[in-house]
Amino acid sequence: KTACLKGRGFRPYLQTIKELIAKGNKIAAVKLYREITFVGLREAKDAVEAIERGIPVNIPAHTPVGKPAPGLETEIKRLLAERKKIDAVRVYRETYKVGLKEAKNAIDAIELQTPRETTTSLLSKMSLSSSNDNDPFAEDNQRNRSCLVLVIAILLVGIGGLVIFLLNNNGF
Repeated sequence: KTACLKGRGFRPYLQTIKELIAKGNKIAAVKLYREITFVGLREAKDAVEAIERGIPVNIPAHTPVGKPAPGLETEIKRLLAERKKIDAVRVYRETYKVGLKEAKNAIDAIELQTPRETTTSLLSKMSLSSSNDNDPFAEDNQRNRSCLVLVIAILLVGIGGLVIFLLNNNGF
């Protein structure tokens, strides 16, 4: 069930991890290992330390190497932005034919790598574009807001005048 990190597909990653370790940047090495294996922080740290000691490291055989399936990352980020994490896990499982735990760990890693602002902006772009597509009066929104503010201001002035009138007539 595991493949050795020395395998042909992992050679560039292994070399980069070794270079990062040699430069004293173990954190970046752990991060890279997590990105290519989708394992937890503890497992990645242990693996990087083993690589540092020259011990061959085994990683899950299902770990995707190189680029993910076309559009998969975008689809997963869209699902996460829509707060549909279960669907994102399902898509990942179906694409890579992995178990639930492995898929959830991979989605968690992707979620951690996706800044909140990006997720929120993606979601707002999607809702804005979909709402504008369905609203034939979307271009009139600014004018409508201005009219609404004007009506509210007139009502407030009228109510204020009425209050002053009533107070003056009652002898206050």
